Amino acid sequence: MKVKNRPRKRKKNRLKKAPMELLHVEGKERVPKKGIKFSLLLKSLLYIGMFVIVTFGGFKSWNYFKNNLLARYGYQLKHINVELIGSGRLTKDEVLRASNVHVGDNIFNLSLKDIYSKVSSIQEVDKALVRRELPDRILIRIWERKPVVRLAVKSKENRKYCLDEKGYPFVTENREDLLSLPEMVGVPLKLIEGKKRIEEPEVSAALNLLHILENSSLHFAFDPQTIDVSRPLSIGLLTRDGVRLTFRIDHLNEQVQRLQKIYSFSQSHGRKISMVDLTPEQNVPVIFQ
Repeated sequence: MKVKNRPRKRKKNRLKKAPMELLHVEGKERVPKKGIKFSLLLKSLLYIGMFVIVTFGGFKSWNYFKNNLLARYGYQLKHINVELIGSGRLTKDEVLRASNVHVGDNIFNLSLKDIYSKVSSIQEVDKALVRRELPDRILIRIWERKPVVRLAVKSKENRKYCLDEKGYPFVTENREDLLSLPEMVGVPLKLIEGKKRIEEPEVSAALNLLHILENSSLHFAFDPQTIDVSRPLSIGLLTRDGVRLTFRIDHLNEQVQRLQKIYSFSQSHGRKISMVDLTPEQNVPVIFQ
């Protein structure tokens, strides 16, 4: 008798996995780039508009505060102090007229830059300082140009020019104190009317020579009357006593020292100098009267 093997029954898995629930997630819609740019543009315009409004409002508020409250409580100009440093050829009235500043002006409405520009345009002004001193003062300090020589030129307007120690030409009037200055000849009119510093080597050397002579013991012995800068690389000088001197434009100190020795020799021998040519380095020509 055959025994049949029955198929084994599969045991049920007691730990059944819970059925998985799948969620259908919809993707976010992308915002177009054009929309982002437009949004940023609107925000930028909004910020700019707010900045303009705030700035304009602040400016208007400051003007109202400045013109009404500050002026009411003592910020009106009461004192204009003008200080002149120099020879005194320039007057305070000339400076005030040029500055166009008046007592009673609102001190905050005054432009220091404009005042400085106006007073600096005066021919005889070398440099200037303009300062606001609260609550009611303005200080204008002027340094005058120091004229060293008169310029022998003929202009259409018959203007009289002087040259300061720095080489700047400026128009001046016929004043008695200027007549005692030496006269410089040989400077082209176009350089003078340019109102810029004259940097010709002969002119610069002549100004340097005058400075050296003025600070030496020879100043009274050789008082310059006329200075000729028309010849290249040389300076001709005529004293008030009629002595003629010729210098090179270089090594001026050494030439003045040689002139000192020649003058000492003439004094010790009782002779008067008529002409000295200091351009040679050796064997200086000297003519005595």
